[in-house]
Amino acid sequence: MFDVEMIDFLRHRVPLLMGIGLLVPAVAVLGALTRGVTGSIALVRSYRLTSRTGLAAEGRVVSSSEHRTRLPGGFERHMVETIAFTTQSGVAVQGEAAHSDVGMEDRTGQTVTLRYDEQNPTRFVAPTDISDAAEMLWGPRAREVGKQLAIGVIGLLLVVWVARLLLSVL
Repeated sequence: MFDVEMIDFLRHRVPLLMGIGLLVPAVAVLGALTRGVTGSIALVRSYRLTSRTGLAAEGRVVSSSEHRTRLPGGFERHMVETIAFTTQSGVAVQGEAAHSDVGMEDRTGQTVTLRYDEQNPTRFVAPTDISDAAEMLWGPRAREVGKQLAIGVIGLLLVVWVARLLLSVL
């Protein structure tokens, strides 16, 4: 029924096919984990700026444009602002806020209070209410980062578990 060649074929090809089959979910899981980790780092940096280390400045919203972020089951629309301001040391800066909670509000031409990183003034946040700046970080973006981290960690554990299970069977 089975000859030596068939057993040799199965012994070498089946693990290869199972490894290739696990590669696709492993790549997806590592992508989610990477997005979760980078999103967490960005949120922590923004939180530091809003709560502890950021210096306050007044800036002017030069322009606003609508951006769409793809989310599972749809997308999220929000305005991305270009803001110009001068640091306390006199350096002129113009750029996009690292994190913002303006939603679809267009504040073009308005003066806004922002917080920037003294070492790197191009990294700044411009919340709608500077007194509640830390609160803006715990909104939809934080929930999305948390989901990515959860999917990544749980998925990685599942891929490793399935791989170990398949290797113990062979």
